[in-house]
Amino acid sequence: MPVEKFVRRTYLERAARYRIAADRMSTGGLNDRHSVADIGAGHTELDVCLRTEHGWRGRYVAVDRWTGDVDLERWKPPMRFDWLACLEVIEHLQDPDRLMSVLMDSAELGVVITTPNPAVVDVLAMDPTHKTPVSREHLAQLGFYTSLHNFYGTAEDGICGTWYREGLDVVERQVTPVRYEGCGR
Repeated sequence: MPVEKFVRRTYLERAARYRIAADRMSTGGLNDRHSVADIGAGHTELDVCLRTEHGWRGRYVAVDRWTGDVDLERWKPPMRFDWLACLEVIEHLQDPDRLMSVLMDSAELGVVITTPNPAVVDVLAMDPTHKTPVSREHLAQLGFYTSLHNFYGTAEDGICGTWYREGLDVVERQVTPVRYEGCGR
């Protein structure tokens, strides 16, 4: 599928990924006592979504180039956080597995990741800074629950991956994430 030349979209056009991330953290029990580190925070729109649409009042920490000398190819969280969100970032890295591993090690409760779906869009053609397409199957192999979404204008063109720390009982919240096993949806 051809990809439009890079155009900065409005918050409303990008909000689907923030809403999905907020939903996945809520499923895992996000509350006002929790911290959320937003890796590659950009304009901190996940914070906007959490506070305005979900009424969340916890501690939000933005991690981005504009917050200091941050090289996500080498960066490690300086402390543990309850939740780590990494939205539309891993496709920009040479070694996204390294970052995902350190995020999982640093999360008390879980990690939420969104990325373009290489089964539907040409990830490398979407943005000249994209380096590594990450598939739904790859995220599942790392232990992420995955779901498909419309993030860019085409059905199922985005992936949300959520990793919950072992022992976190999301079933008590009457939500059972379905783990992707590679067959069917």
